[in-house]
Amino acid sequence: MSGNSLIQINRRWVDEELISHLTEKIGDKVNMRVYTIMPSSTQLDYLSLSNFLSQIIPYYVYSIKEIEKDISRQQKRNEVAIRKANPNIEEADILNLVAEESERVERDTWSQIFNRSRIFFRKKGESYIGGKYGELLLFALVESVLGCKMIAHKIKHLTNVNDEVKGSDGVFLGDYNNEKAILFGESKIMQSLSGAIVDALGSINRYHNDRESAHNRNHELLIARDNIDIYDIEGVDIDELYDRLDPETEAYKSQILVHPIILMYERAFILDIQKKATSRDDFKELISKELLNRLKQKKEVFDLVTNHIKNQNLEHSFLDFFLFPVDDVSKFRAAMDDKLL
Repeated sequence: MSGNSLIQINRRWVDEELISHLTEKIGDKVNMRVYTIMPSSTQLDYLSLSNFLSQIIPYYVYSIKEIEKDISRQQKRNEVAIRKANPNIEEADILNLVAEESERVERDTWSQIFNRSRIFFRKKGESYIGGKYGELLLFALVESVLGCKMIAHKIKHLTNVNDEVKGSDGVFLGDYNNEKAILFGESKIMQSLSGAIVDALGSINRYHNDRESAHNRNHELLIARDNIDIYDIEGVDIDELYDRLDPETEAYKSQILVHPIILMYERAFILDIQKKATSRDDFKELISKELLNRLKQKKEVFDLVTNHIKNQNLEHSFLDFFLFPVDDVSKFRAAMDDKLL
């Protein structure tokens, strides 16, 4: 399974909503991808990004099969209602009425699916920090940039929508560096870059150097295998999926384990650029120049990340970082809240 055939979201969103400044490989196993959110006027624009992310929530919460079955179920109900209301109409006319209603039923069902999906993103009191929004962004980036499909829709199995989903922030399958791969993701949205790195790598460490690492990996695999039948659709080898999630099989052992990691953090220089910029293009030019200068001089991120990787003894791990310096992380959370709460 490459993952590409199952991805339903518009993968062009990255070019529409983000600016890619740099992709650089550090050593053999670490990738660093640096993005900023696409500006509107001379400021970062969280409105457009939050609008896109809110639209793809049904794909984050439900599988393709579940969505298709729900739409099909509603269309059959509508057909039954039409037949009941028109007992004396010819079959051809009945089918025409059903066809005419089909688009409306699908649109209404999507609205219902979205409303059910947004429940899992309800705010949970004063301690809420928008972690689920980071997981949603991770889902969108891994499926779009890495082309790997999320395989465990864990969030909808919570018995309480205010619970945290234990374990990784997403389990994915696909190809990575031309190798079969399983991916355990992490996302951190914090003011401090250093704090975000420490928290993210600490979470990754659970699968490698922690004394409970075998248990933690098995926990992720059990959750994924538990609902793998939702991918029993045409064109998908369901047996291959089971094998890639079963630690006793050769298919599992031969694939690589990759950790995609989102770090969204604040940088004061972005505030200065927003004050200086005289146009949207000027903003884009200034922020790109400043970021590249800082990165090339190793003053911004790379040394900090590599030092923490060494400190956590994770140099043997495949790590793919998506770095998002922003002016204010609370603006991203507030924009998402506005769409979903």
